Amino acid sequence: MKYDEKTINVYNEKTIDYQKMTKSFAEMLVEKDFAASIPVGGCVLDYGCGPGRSAGYFAECGLQTHAFDASFKMVKLAKTYTDVKVWQGSFESFSAHNTYDGIWASFSLLHARREDMPNLLKKIQIALKTGGKLFFSLKLGAGQNRDALGRFYTYYEEKELRDILKTSGLTWESHITGASEGLDGNLSDWISVRAHA
Repeated sequence: MKYDEKTINVYNEKTIDYQKMTKSFAEMLVEKDFAASIPVGGCVLDYGCGPGRSAGYFAECGLQTHAFDASFKMVKLAKTYTDVKVWQGSFESFSAHNTYDGIWASFSLLHARREDMPNLLKKIQIALKTGGKLFFSLKLGAGQNRDALGRFYTYYEEKELRDILKTSGLTWESHITGASEGLDGNLSDWISVRAHA
């Protein structure tokens, strides 16, 4: 289980372009909903935080906020949010136990290989407190592929995700679907899932 270096290199090269992408109204709503689901002063993790905008928002909401990303340039940007504890790390190196009231993994786990996803979700489940919330977004579809920029993606259908979550000890709460334009300029279908430990 190893992170995809080509994908990380794209994020290191396109950091400023990624930071310039504006949040949609839907993204802002789900961030607000996630923050509201966490106990006052609770501890959350932005899992694959990119430039740290979501982490910064959670800190503004009064939450103890941690964040990590595999891209050193993304981590540098995320560290400008002084109320967020940020470090460089990969999905594979992440380890915590009964620590977080919530984990936010918005369009990050989609870069993990399919065979690694059950173990990664199990590690997330272990890192969450009992009842702790998980929010994650992935691209809908089948198979694995690289986009026009060279980033690696794994695509999922809803039923497969439900099965993986169940075997990882996580409970599916709700989901939404949609489509949006990514960093590569292409429109992609996605699914966002709310679950809990």
